[in-house]
Order: sequence, then C-alpha cells, then structure tokens
Amino acid sequence: MFGLGLLSLVARVRGKLYDWRGLHWLALLMGPSGFVAVISGWVVTEVGRQPYTIYGLLTTAQSASPLAAPAVGTSLAAFALVYITVFGAGIWYLLKLMGQPSGDGLPANHAPERAAGLTPAAAMIGDG
Repeated sequence: MFGLGLLSLVARVRGKLYDWRGLHWLALLMGPSGFVAVISGWVVTEVGRQPYTIYGLLTTAQSASPLAAPAVGTSLAAFALVYITVFGAGIWYLLKLMGQPSGDGLPANHAPERAAGLTPAAAMIGDG
C-alpha cells in the first residue's frame, strides 16, 4: 500500500497520474489489501498464542485478552460512530457535488451547438 502511494506520487510529479494505465491496474488490484491486512493481523495475533495454550505453557485464562465486556462494547460503539460519521460525510459530499452544475460553465439545459464529428453546412451565398 505504501509502495502504491509512492508510485502515485511519482506519477503525479511526472504529470502521468491520470494517464498511467499500469498504475490504475495496480490500484485496482490493491483494493482488497486493507481487508487482507486486518484479517492477517487478527490471524497472527490468535495463532501466535495458540501453541502456548495447547502445549500447556499458558492457561486458557492467561491466553484470553484481559478486556472486560464494557471495554469491548465501548470500542465497538466508537468504531461504529467513526465509520457512520465518515460514511455519512462521504455521502453528503457526493450529493453536494451531484447538485452542482457541471464544470463547463453552461446551464444544464444548454444543448451543444453541434455534435462531435459533424460540421455545419457551408453558408449559402447569394439570393438562393
């Protein structure tokens, strides 16, 4: 993830951030990396203490996390509050952007003068 950030910075400095197809594919492939990192951390924590408990070097009581139920509930509530706030702010910002006119400076009901690839007919000169 850090490498992708550095590569994106290099692309930005070179003016290729929006044109570098390989970087876009790498960013797409890195999508699930945050989930993998969270799950990997949990697995390492749990697997790290299991052998000591299984072979009798730690009791089950020593292997358990020393957190009381209210602490776990408070932590869960804090995570939920933060995620709801961030998600709500993101949705609010997207709706705000969608409510603004496009960046071309023309009113929303303005039709284009000509379609792409078509040119208007030559002006008729004379009395017709």
